Amino acid sequence: MRFLILLSYFIGITVSSTMAQSNQSISSIDSLKSLTKVSADSSLVDIYNELSWSYRNIDIDSAIHFAEQALLLSRELNYLNGINHSLNYLGIAYRNRSNYSKALELFFEALKSSEYSKDLQEISYTLINIGNIYIFQTNYEGAIDYFQRALENAKMIDNKNIIAYCYLNIGRSLVGLERYQAAEENYKKAQEIRLNMNDLEGIVISNVDMAELYIKQNLPDKALKLLTENLVNVKHLNHTSTLSLSYINIARTYMMKKNLVLAKEYIQKSMILNKAHGLINNESQALQLLSEILEKSQDYDQALSYFKLYVATKDSIFNEENTRKIESLHAQYQSEKTEVETKYLREQTRLNEVIIKRQRAIIALAIIACVLFLIVAIVAFWSSNERKKLNAQIEEQKEKAYKHNNDLIDINNEKNNLIRILSHDLRAPINNIKGLTEIHQSEHEEFGAKENQTLNLIKSESDRILSMISKILNVEALNIESKKENLEKVNVIQVLNETIGSFGTSAKTKQIKIVGNFPEQEVAILGDKVHLHQVLENLVSNALKFSQPHTTITLGLEIVGQAAQIFIQDQGPGLTEDDKDKIFKKFQTLSAKPTANEVSTGLGLSIVKKYVEQMKGKIWYESELGKGTKFIVQFAMA
Repeated sequence: MRFLILLSYFIGITVSSTMAQSNQSISSIDSLKSLTKVSADSSLVDIYNELSWSYRNIDIDSAIHFAEQALLLSRELNYLNGINHSLNYLGIAYRNRSNYSKALELFFEALKSSEYSKDLQEISYTLINIGNIYIFQTNYEGAIDYFQRALENAKMIDNKNIIAYCYLNIGRSLVGLERYQAAEENYKKAQEIRLNMNDLEGIVISNVDMAELYIKQNLPDKALKLLTENLVNVKHLNHTSTLSLSYINIARTYMMKKNLVLAKEYIQKSMILNKAHGLINNESQALQLLSEILEKSQDYDQALSYFKLYVATKDSIFNEENTRKIESLHAQYQSEKTEVETKYLREQTRLNEVIIKRQRAIIALAIIACVLFLIVAIVAFWSSNERKKLNAQIEEQKEKAYKHNNDLIDINNEKNNLIRILSHDLRAPINNIKGLTEIHQSEHEEFGAKENQTLNLIKSESDRILSMISKILNVEALNIESKKENLEKVNVIQVLNETIGSFGTSAKTKQIKIVGNFPEQEVAILGDKVHLHQVLENLVSNALKFSQPHTTITLGLEIVGQAAQIFIQDQGPGLTEDDKDKIFKKFQTLSAKPTANEVSTGLGLSIVKKYVEQMKGKIWYESELGKGTKFIVQFAMA
């Protein structure tokens, strides 16, 4: 009750001064711009960064421009604080534009830079920014871990602003986990700090989040009252993103109150802002809500139309390429961190060896010193003290080694969590593809056998991709499979034909011919059909990536004794000696480049090798530089 009274009092005394504060904000931007003409070096970097921060919710293009200027100048001056700030501000601008993979790349670069400079404040801000990307991926538990780490740092340096940010973002994560009471407690902690700081902008953003919580708790009247009171301050602060989100939430409350006319009016206001300022994430929410409003209005055709737009917009944010890039960024950061930890552990092991050698030397000296009684006494006394010191050092190093081993286990668990997240995020768009295909098929009964065959192929391929996702991205399942034999009879000829068929369009686009050189009768091996599909598709995909137009790729099968040898031969650039050393390792880039600028994560051949070995098979290659490459995969006959 005391908190609500304080909030009401603060809102009452600030509404009258809001216009002055808004004018002050615009005036502050103009003042900063004028200072750029008379400033230089690190002072100019700080002004550029302040301009980027001021523009983040007003004009994203300007925010990006000034952050890039700050980053360029910071690197010329080797100004670490400026680099840390500009990387974070640039990432925030791209995040507000819903380019999450680019934002995450910048945030990880900022985290490494701030960890190098040991800047706890900037580390905390960066951890908060990375946690926000986890929220967008609906990994709320992972997000809370980042926010808790940031909160611990913020409390150590007693930074109230960062502490408020942490409570706010922990509240958002708890809302995602439907722990509404705990979320409200964190929101109130954030609001109380903002009130004490007299921070109107922070209170406005906290109010929007609190209103969303009321909506989740099915309290539309309470949410609507807070949103409408807050709307005046949002407009005067000129926060386009927050204003758009406020309109969406107002529309949602009116829909809950069954006032569909006002709900539609406010959602259209949001869509105008989203289009004008490139607010893709808000646009996705608005399209989804508008589809629901039209459905409740029984305008089913329009509802379906807007739902399709929503699916397309959402997929543009989290499409397969962006998801793969985010996965690669997480994996790269964890891999680099693991490499540093491993290097440190090796150094500790080397130190232990040095200590052991010293102990041996001491013992040898003690034995020699036994010849003379006086020397023995002196050496024994000295040796006893040294042994105690060395044993203490050994125990200390053992403790450190144990701690680093636990850290490596934690890193591996984080990797497994990331795989589970991506498994969830990849299933959703594929299910959407399958669902939209079924809708399209049901709406067009006039389709003939050819059209229905194509649509059925899309559905079956979607089912197969979902099956592969379950096997590839679930790390725990893959680990279990690697320990037991789940081999079955697989018709190789069928899989080869399906593989050739699935790459028909891609090959035609690049003017490449794929031919099969195998018998028509059934040839069966002991293996896993889904894994065999993945092996062949990865190998054919690589061949297509690195082959020039008007060349041929051959898929063949030979019976050698009691084994079946499948080969994929291309007429590409071949492998260098350096390529041969790293071809089956993770995250490796080969010397040859894809001929049509295709994306390559450096994971395909490492996955192929793992699957072949799980099926008790062998894989090798034959390659001559400039004359193409031939991959051979061998399995036991069934």
